[in-house]
Amino acid sequence: MQLGDYSWTPATIAQALQVGSEIASYQRAATTFVELTHVPMSKSSLQRLVGVYGGELVKQQASEAEAMVKVPSTEEVEVTWRQRVTPPSETMSLSHDGVMIHLREEGWKEAKIVSVAAVTSSLNPASGETEVRLSEQSYRAGLWEVAPFTNQQWAEAEQRGVPQAQRLVCVADGAPWIWHLVRMCFAPCFEILDWWHATQRLWTIANAAFESQAQATLWVDHQKQLLAHSNLRQLFTNVRLLYSSTRPLPEPVRQAIVYLFHHRRRMRYAQFRQAGLPIGSGAVESACKVVVQARLKQAGMRWSRTGAQAMLALRCALLSERWPATCRTLALA
Repeated sequence: MQLGDYSWTPATIAQALQVGSEIASYQRAATTFVELTHVPMSKSSLQRLVGVYGGELVKQQASEAEAMVKVPSTEEVEVTWRQRVTPPSETMSLSHDGVMIHLREEGWKEAKIVSVAAVTSSLNPASGETEVRLSEQSYRAGLWEVAPFTNQQWAEAEQRGVPQAQRLVCVADGAPWIWHLVRMCFAPCFEILDWWHATQRLWTIANAAFESQAQATLWVDHQKQLLAHSNLRQLFTNVRLLYSSTRPLPEPVRQAIVYLFHHRRRMRYAQFRQAGLPIGSGAVESACKVVVQARLKQAGMRWSRTGAQAMLALRCALLSERWPATCRTLALA
C-alpha cells in the first residue's frame, strides 16, 4: 500500500501539506483536511508533517543554491555543464524585498524574498500606451542573511532561465542591499526604482512644505507628471523652490531629496515604459503579502525559525506552480 512512517499514502501526505500550507491556521487546516478526506488528522500531526517535509525541502534548496555557485574542483577530470534553461519570455523581471516575521525568542526578523516573472508588452490601440504584463511568477523566500539569500535567489533565477533572457529588468525599492545584489549578480540590466516608493518621497517633501492638503496634492500631482516624463531636472528645481536657500532643509525632506537624487538613473520612467518594461515592484510586494503575510503573519502568530523556514519553502513551491514536482522530489511516505 506504499505506507511509510506515518501510515499515510504519499497522496494523502501531499494533500495534507497543501492544506496546511494554504490555510492560515494549523487547527483550521487539520479540521478542513478531515472534512474533505475523512482521514483523521490532528493539528500537531499536520504541523509535524510540515516541519519534516518542509525542512527536507529547505535542505534541497540549500544544496541547489550551493551547487549553483560552487567553484569546480581542480581535480575534476571532466567538466559537467549545467543545463541551460530557456526562459518563458525574451524579457524577464526580478524583484527583491523583505518582510518581517515574528519569531519565538528572537523577535521580529526579516524574511527576504525574490519574485521572478516573464514580461510581455503590447500597444493599447485605444490609449496609445504600452501595456506591460507579468506572468508565470515564481518565488523563493527565507530567513536568510544577504549572503545566503544571494545564492538562493541566483538558484531561482537559473531555474527560470534568467541568464539566457535577452533583456532583464530589476524593479525594487531603495534598499542598498538589493541594488548591491543586483549589481553583483545581474549586471547589466535595467535597474528601476519602484514608482510608488519614488512618489512617496514627493509626498514627504510636499507635506513638510504645505499646510493645506489640497496644495500638497496639487504640487505632488504636478511633480508626478514631470517624473512620468523623466523631467527630473525640473522636478529637483521645483523641490528647491519650496524651501529658502538660507535655511537648512528639514531632515525628512533632506533624506527624501537624497533618496531621489541617488536613484535618479533608476527613474527614467518615460523611457522604461516606452521600452515595455514594468516600473512598479507590485510583483514582489504582492509576493510579500501572498507568500509570507497570508500564512505567517496572522494575528498573534509567532514561529520557530525552523518552522517558519519550512512553511516558506512549501508555500513558494505551491505558489510557483511546482507542487506536483516538489512532492515527487520529497519522496512522500
